[in-house]
Amino acid sequence: MYKVIKSHPNALEIYQKQLLETGQVTKEDIDIIQNKVLSILNEEFVASKDYTTQKRDWLSNYWAGIKSPEQLSRIHNTGVQPEILKNVGKTITTLLENFNPHRAVKKIFADCLKMIETGEGVDWAVAEALAFATLLMEGNHVRLSGQDVERGTSVTGIRLSTIR
Repeated sequence: MYKVIKSHPNALEIYQKQLLETGQVTKEDIDIIQNKVLSILNEEFVASKDYTTQKRDWLSNYWAGIKSPEQLSRIHNTGVQPEILKNVGKTITTLLENFNPHRAVKKIFADCLKMIETGEGVDWAVAEALAFATLLMEGNHVRLSGQDVERGTSVTGIRLSTIR
């Protein structure tokens, strides 16, 4: 599969070929456009090395309600004690007594509990669930969004429902 993907032309090559075949542009037109774009990109790259942001560059100066970097970038201690993580982890991996999960779901929860208890092999989903859960415990609002949530397949969302 990697060989097939590597040998497949990229979107730019496909589009250039289509434009050439339909006669909309010539090879010289494509070269001129590519050279112009590369020139702009190189100039901006060189200019970016000496660029320093000015206060007027931030949206917070133009739109009410948008916080400036100074307001958002205060450093906070985001660490959580291991005991808290373990307690939260046990809570989010405990299924209700009257709930009979599919065996695959039951295995996922058991595997997660094992990761939390041993601290070994913790994957992104478990780490994410623990992070969200500890934020909820601290009284922070957590909003889940994205494709998994829309489809209702977010394991994190399922786990966190036990915290509320």
